[in-house]
Amino acid sequence: MSITVNYEWPVAVPGSTTPAPSNQRPPTNIPSTVPFDTVSALLTGDGVSTTVTITHNLEITAQELTQYFPEVAYEPIVAGAPSQPSTLVRATNSVTLGFTGAVTTSSVAFGVVRIKRPHSITK
Repeated sequence: MSITVNYEWPVAVPGSTTPAPSNQRPPTNIPSTVPFDTVSALLTGDGVSTTVTITHNLEITAQELTQYFPEVAYEPIVAGAPSQPSTLVRATNSVTLGFTGAVTTSSVAFGVVRIKRPHSITK
């Protein structure tokens, strides 16, 4: 079994099991002239797994990876949720998080992860 990842933003249908493509404009949002820069995913535990890989499709560059981008934020949403995970691997299009101990909230959504790209004039 594994921790389930359901993408909440910027997918057209919240709860999607696949991330948005890197060129997708934000759906059902104030009209935007730039591609998305944040991915939000709801995590559901299985009672066993201690790691999860979240695909973000932000196309992070090698230089940005050396500067510890993308930014990763975790918010527990239920009592007894796993504490702050460690970021094990940052890659151009994904992030792998590690939790201490098994995720005990089996079949329950336990946290939200938000992944943000760095901002600059060109992005």
